[in-house]
Amino acid sequence: MNISDIRHRLADYQAGRLDAAGKKELQQALEGLSEQELSELFPVDAFVNNIAHQLPEAEIDTALTRFRHNRKPAVKLASLKVKPVLLKNVSRYAAIFVLLLGSSFLIRKGVLNWEQKAERRFRTMRIADGNHGSITLSDGSRVTINGGSTLYFPEEFEDSARIVYVEEGEAYFEIAKDAKRPFYVRSLQLNVKVLGTSFTVRDYKDEQTAIVNVNSGKIGLKGLVLSAGMGLTADKRNGTFIKEEIDTATTTAWIRGELIFQDAGLQQVLQVLQHKYAVHFDVKDATLFKRKYTATFRNNTIENIMQQLKLMSSFQYTITDNQIVIR
Repeated sequence: MNISDIRHRLADYQAGRLDAAGKKELQQALEGLSEQELSELFPVDAFVNNIAHQLPEAEIDTALTRFRHNRKPAVKLASLKVKPVLLKNVSRYAAIFVLLLGSSFLIRKGVLNWEQKAERRFRTMRIADGNHGSITLSDGSRVTINGGSTLYFPEEFEDSARIVYVEEGEAYFEIAKDAKRPFYVRSLQLNVKVLGTSFTVRDYKDEQTAIVNVNSGKIGLKGLVLSAGMGLTADKRNGTFIKEEIDTATTTAWIRGELIFQDAGLQQVLQVLQHKYAVHFDVKDATLFKRKYTATFRNNTIENIMQQLKLMSSFQYTITDNQIVIR
C-alpha cells in the first residue's frame, strides 16, 4: 500500500467506511512506514484540523483515556504550556493516531512531540463557496483564498521554517523573501517548498487532481524545480503527475474576478463555477462531459454564464435556488 493508497484509506476511515478488516489493514500499513514517511504522510499541524477534529466526541474521549493510560512516563501531558483550545486540538491529533496505532508507537517514531508543538498557536481561515478572502501572514507573505477553501497557519512562524496548510481548496501565495526560512505549503497531496515567489495551489477534496502553478520565481515539488510559467498536476488516483507550461494570466484569473477556460472539459468548468457561485450541478447527460470550452467571463452572473454555455453546447438547464440541473 503506497502513500496515496494510505491517504485514501484514511479518508475512508474518517468517513466511517472502513470495516474491521479495513482498519486492521490500514494499521498494518501505517506500522510499516519509516519515520520519514510518517512525517510526510502525517504533518502534525495539518491533521489537527483535517481529520482529528471530525472524530466523534465519544471516540476522542476513549482514545485520550487510552493515551493517558499507555503513554510513557517521560511524556508529561499536564506540563504543557498551552491554551485550553490548543490543547484540545493537539489532543484530537493524538486521538486519531492512538486509535489506529497506539501512543507508544508514535512516540517512538517521533510523531508525537508535545514540547515542540504545544508552544505554537494556529489559526484556521475558511472561505465559503461564492466568496474570496485574503490574509497577510506574520512574515509579510500574502495569501488570497478562493471559495470553498480552508487555510491553516501559525500566528508566528518558527525560526527555521515557515509552514502553512491548504486543508482544502485553492489559494494564491505571494511569499516574502527570507533565505534563512524556506516557506512550505502543504496539502493532503502536495508539499511545496519556496523561498520568495508567487504561485497557486489547488487541492479540493472532490476533485481528482491537485495542481500547483508558478506565477513568478521558483518552487520545489516532488523532486522537481518549477519556474515561472510552469505547472504540475498530480493525479490523486494513481500518484502520477504531469509537468507542463501554463498561462499565468489564466491560472490567476479568479483573483481578478475573471474566469478563463481554454479547451476545458465540462467537469472542470462546473467545478470552478461551483466554488465561484456556491451552486451545485446535476448533469443528466453524461455525453456532455466530452465537450470542450474556451471562454472568458468577467463579472458575470451564474445565469449569464449558463446561458452562454447553453449556446455553446445546445444543452438545456434549470436553476432552482442553488441547484442547477443540466440535460
